[in-house]
Amino acid sequence: MKAFIFSILSVFLISTCVAQTGGASEVGKVVYYEGKVELGTSSQWAAAKIDSPVFKDQSIRIPGDGMAEILWNSGVKSVVGPESSTPIKSLLEGSASGAKVQTKGSFDNFKSIFSSAETKKRTQEGGIRREEDSARQKPAKDEIYWKESEEVHFNDAYSLYEAGNYSKAITVLHDFIDQKPDDENIKYAFFALGHSYIMTNNTIKAKEIFERFAIKYSGDELAKEAELISSQL
Repeated sequence: MKAFIFSILSVFLISTCVAQTGGASEVGKVVYYEGKVELGTSSQWAAAKIDSPVFKDQSIRIPGDGMAEILWNSGVKSVVGPESSTPIKSLLEGSASGAKVQTKGSFDNFKSIFSSAETKKRTQEGGIRREEDSARQKPAKDEIYWKESEEVHFNDAYSLYEAGNYSKAITVLHDFIDQKPDDENIKYAFFALGHSYIMTNNTIKAKEIFERFAIKYSGDELAKEAELISSQL
């Protein structure tokens, strides 16, 4: 009788675990996060932790000013930024695309256009640089923290992007765009942000950014590049 009860209990526990993950296998895990990050489905969400497993039938959402990095079983890493809600399945599929190679020409053009514009106004902007990471520290294991809203300058954000520190650039570019939506460099910030998402294997967010860019800056020389990029994602 005891063996029978134990068997029934085991089946119940296994069924419960399967129900919580939808029967899906683990496809990756959270390896870094800032702020509030949640994993789950439309009816059940749980706060993400370091090493939280990620399942294909879940979504990841960041309702505020935060970010997360997911390491897939393939060894590829994807970044999810602020104010987003993304199906894991779509994010995983995008991480295996050839978007980086396909869009390289467009970003070479972007950097050339920006460089020309920057040369014209460099003397007016000066050379002020603040130390990178001065107020940003990596959280301890399983710790959530909120970064202070310090002022962000475009040169700081773009230098991270130009150096290939795309994960960090995403955070700082978002901060810059939120703080200074009317800045003269805002279109370059949007373009660099979209590229940063491509380089961190989040083609879902990148496509959204470039579609918005093509509409908002329809008369700009970068609009055609944005449309081309969107069609390749």
